Amino acid sequence: MRGRDAVRLVVCAAALALVFDARAEDQFRMLDGKQIRARVVGQDITDGPHWSMYLRPDGALISSESGSSWIGNWKIRDDKLCMTMPSSPSLVCNEVWMSGPYIRMHANKDGETFDARVMAHPAKQ
Repeated sequence: MRGRDAVRLVVCAAALALVFDARAEDQFRMLDGKQIRARVVGQDITDGPHWSMYLRPDGALISSESGSSWIGNWKIRDDKLCMTMPSSPSLVCNEVWMSGPYIRMHANKDGETFDARVMAHPAKQ
């Protein structure tokens, strides 16, 4: 009986750890302008294999998606991250929410959101 109890305890502990990890990822908090600058600028925002955006500290936005790349601009305005995109030369501003390395951007309260991950920008070799 002792061996089975130990196995059950380990399985329960592992399950609880997964639940707590999943709940931690759902605890997104909206960032203000200073927090956006500290946590996102100089980093890559990416989904991993398909696209990435590098917010250079000088205000340039370097983006790549499916083998093509483009350059835009970014700025922080009214506690939102604003960027130019190829489809629109005007600034598109987003609220920035983060939970650990995960980022969720809201165009407006009723608009679309997208989720990604913030990662260190790879150093040139």
